[in-house]
Amino acid sequence: MIHELRLCELKAGGWIERFLKTQASGLTGNMGRIGKPFVTKYWEGEKDIVVGEDENFLGGLNCVDDAWTPFEQNAYWIDGMIRCGWLIDDKKLIEYAEGKIYPAIENADADGYIGPSFLKDGMLWAHSVYFRALMAEYEATGDGRILEALKKHYIRADLKERIKSPSGARIIAVRDISAIECALWLYGKTKDERFLEMSEEAYAVFNQIYADDSDAPEGAEMRDLTLQGMLSDRKVCRNHGVTYNEICKLPAILYLYTKKEIYKRAAVNAFDKLYRDQMLIDGVNSSSEYLNGNSDSQAAHETCDISDLTWALGYLFMITGDGKYGDWIENAVFNAGLGAVDDDFRGEQYFSCPNQVLADDTSNHLFFFRGEDWMSYAPEKFLSCCAGNVHRFMPNYVARSWMCDREGLIAFLYAPSVCRTEVRGSFVEIEEKTSYPFRNSVKFYIKTEGTAEFSLRLRMPSWAVRTHISINGRDYSYRLEGSMIRIDRIFSDGDVIDLEFEDKIEFIQNAGGVSLKKGPLLYALPIREEKIILGLRDRNNEDFPHYALYPGSKWNYGMPSVREIDPIFRSTASVQEEPWRAGNSGLSIDVVVHGIPAWKLRKVNAFLTRKTPRGKGTIVHKKALFTPRVRNFSLSQTEKEEIVKLVPYATTRLRISIFPVIE
Repeated sequence: MIHELRLCELKAGGWIERFLKTQASGLTGNMGRIGKPFVTKYWEGEKDIVVGEDENFLGGLNCVDDAWTPFEQNAYWIDGMIRCGWLIDDKKLIEYAEGKIYPAIENADADGYIGPSFLKDGMLWAHSVYFRALMAEYEATGDGRILEALKKHYIRADLKERIKSPSGARIIAVRDISAIECALWLYGKTKDERFLEMSEEAYAVFNQIYADDSDAPEGAEMRDLTLQGMLSDRKVCRNHGVTYNEICKLPAILYLYTKKEIYKRAAVNAFDKLYRDQMLIDGVNSSSEYLNGNSDSQAAHETCDISDLTWALGYLFMITGDGKYGDWIENAVFNAGLGAVDDDFRGEQYFSCPNQVLADDTSNHLFFFRGEDWMSYAPEKFLSCCAGNVHRFMPNYVARSWMCDREGLIAFLYAPSVCRTEVRGSFVEIEEKTSYPFRNSVKFYIKTEGTAEFSLRLRMPSWAVRTHISINGRDYSYRLEGSMIRIDRIFSDGDVIDLEFEDKIEFIQNAGGVSLKKGPLLYALPIREEKIILGLRDRNNEDFPHYALYPGSKWNYGMPSVREIDPIFRSTASVQEEPWRAGNSGLSIDVVVHGIPAWKLRKVNAFLTRKTPRGKGTIVHKKALFTPRVRNFSLSQTEKEEIVKLVPYATTRLRISIFPVIE
């Protein structure tokens, strides 16, 4: 069985360490000094805490009765913060996060319940998110207090009975079943059969309840999330994006501990369908709260989905060993993830889109809260689930970059890092040095105490057209096992493995236009930004202003359907220390385009908007600017050809990555 290494066995290095340090000094280390609901001491042991009405916002849904939303949102942040802290040995950040972990378990009820009193018999979702932070802290420290506290919390109540009596709106209550993620983790740590039994029993009840959508309100059809629905090949089109990612990963975790094939088949099929029907070119499924397909260039995704999708896909790799899930995770993190935050990690988007010509308080072109600030990098009101969840995607990437099984170690995701662990009875340290994905070469430096015999497997990306491996300077004829390069060897201290991949430029038809990818990176036309500071957020912190971005350069280009000149790839000799910043990757692609004067920003004075994702629309009379939809143009509608420079999507905020096709 493939499984993760413990968090204490991994450290970030190179450019990703630099990124995580930037994250720590940006939003991750400062959420409590920026805006609500992160300024309130949730999850710090207070039992009778009162949730402020202005901290309980959840787009369109009334959650006044149980007010769980700020607990979910803070839990996302705590989880990302504790992992980030341990991966870069940031003692200040670790202490900050631990201040939101240990007080909660130390102040548990006599029966073991952890958390605020009003949620004791309420929905389970916020706890599921929070307990991932506790699991991470245990994997970093081995502190037995955490394990004992979680055991007592779960043993105190019959989980299947809680699932039988869902609380709140159906679209939220369905997430209660996510509680089995931690229960199964407890089974893995303790081998206490009670945790496995409660998980399977609760999951069986879940499948009975949500397989019947006959009385479900529109937008709350849940059959796609059940085993029956996951095994079906019908199109997935009616579910909430985050809910789909979080719930459809559960049978994969169940398979880890039961080896029941139906769980494996369901999870694999569910995510294959997600990619077939919903995947956007930047690597994350559409989710303007609900899944909305991938045929429209204006389709977008929540930042929450970046973290939740990649977390789910890690489990898919554990049960299949299929390297494609590594490709999918890298695509999401290095394109959508880096493209949804600014260079200093001081601003993030709620909704992010492959094409973004502007980002201000009216630029959200989606039906859900259209014309408001949901696509701004610095929203006036903290839209708090994504503001919490954004802290998770990069720490989780590093934490799962290395995995292992009985035979040895697996380099699942490429990242500069150091892995220190025991492999088949021998202590091994592997330092991975790379600028990946900005360069496609990776070096592994092996340290052992004497010699160590084990299998080392390296993921072969699906985009690699040629691969070269050398060990200690000598070419190595590798063996391919599925999508993994397998090296069986008696390793010695000082061994060095060089791995190089060759890629090619790909033109990909999607969403009515065309995009360019090279290796793991999507390329985009960078739009020069005109930044306007609009004020400060609710804590008046000058380091985290509220701002708007407007286009300061020409962006309305299309690509000819017949290319007479091939694109030219350019790469500098070296990568700068912070390659995610604009201009620092040293990578570009020159392409031939034509200006399209008729393709303009959409200026409106009134528009249809929805306050719930599938609710009835209402007309709002207000001026707004929207990024236009991609459509085809004829050559007669265009200007003379030009050559423009595309750069990695990761280094942009305003961009075009889906170009109209000029017939």
